[in-house]
Amino acid sequence: MMKKKLAAISTACLLILASDPVSSYATPDSSSDVLDQPTSVTNEDVKAIFDSLYQEGYSLGEEDGYAEKKFEQFDQTTGLDKSSEEFTWFMMGYTVGYKKGQQQKEEELKTEQENEMAAGEEEGYQQGILDYKHATIQSEIDPFPSKSSDWNKGYVQGYKKAISLMDLSVKAKKEGYDQGLENDSMSVPSMYDDEDVTRQAFTEGFETAQAEVLNQQKKQFEKQGYVQGYHNLSLEVPAEAEGELQTAFEQGYEKGQKQKQKDVKADGYDSAFTYQTYRAPKSLQDKPELVKWYKAGFYSNKDVKSLQQKAYKDGWKLGKEMSVPKKYKQNKAAVAMYKKYFEQGQKKQDKTVSHILLGSGIFLTLVALITLWRLRRRKNEETTLDS
Repeated sequence: MMKKKLAAISTACLLILASDPVSSYATPDSSSDVLDQPTSVTNEDVKAIFDSLYQEGYSLGEEDGYAEKKFEQFDQTTGLDKSSEEFTWFMMGYTVGYKKGQQQKEEELKTEQENEMAAGEEEGYQQGILDYKHATIQSEIDPFPSKSSDWNKGYVQGYKKAISLMDLSVKAKKEGYDQGLENDSMSVPSMYDDEDVTRQAFTEGFETAQAEVLNQQKKQFEKQGYVQGYHNLSLEVPAEAEGELQTAFEQGYEKGQKQKQKDVKADGYDSAFTYQTYRAPKSLQDKPELVKWYKAGFYSNKDVKSLQQKAYKDGWKLGKEMSVPKKYKQNKAAVAMYKKYFEQGQKKQDKTVSHILLGSGIFLTLVALITLWRLRRRKNEETTLDS
């Protein structure tokens, strides 16, 4: 009798698992006679029994479905305490629970695979970026034995994606640069706008070009301002010079004025070597500011007297060759003054020697020798000055 019941239970299990669990799930009504309950049993009682059996089967089925092992939770006594209809209700729950457990397991495995691939892809992407920057791109990517196949698959995908994006970013940067040279406003093409790397590369190229254009414009306006300032004209900023361009123009103007002041002072300084007393050039008479700078330069020259005295003494000394101090060799006015006073010293020397040797028998011979010596010295001096 027991064997017959176990055989019936097994057959019922297989039939129920092969059927649609949802369509089989039906709450019993009061007409059910499987329980052989007395007429006093209500519909609520029957439903409560059904729910209990269904939930019991569902729990067992969910565990077996998750483990993917049918009837793992069953033993030899399972179902022996139940009528055939009660066991049917139990198996309804088991079947639905088994499907639910399987689905949960599949979803967890899928999530795990996706996470593994995502982790591998991220690491592969980062490595691809580094290899591209260091020009060490791998043509063949060896798998990582310690990682899962999903992780390695993601790594390869991420690495190749990085190389592809970096290639595209080089192109994007070039196109951004070209656009920046031609336009003031940036418009990123759709093919570069979808990825941060390519969009950033395009933007960087555009901004680099814009900076170069602005820098070139600033140099031009600074040069214009310099010319205006050097010629001592009143500051007039061009209408198209705004913002940084205006600042560049004004800076150029200031530099021009400072250089003009420096040059005018230098002219005044040099004029002190030429003139004994101060005199303002006619070209500056209607420019009081320039006259002030010129005059300041003239009176700043404290070297005139000392250079005059040295030149005169050098010329007076017998056998002394003309040698302009190194400090003044590049100053034409100073060289001219030195030569002038050196020659005055020489004339003074001639008169002194003449008085001493006057009346002596060697006068003519000595004069001839001195004259010859001076001719040679002057020739050497001219050669030295020319060099």
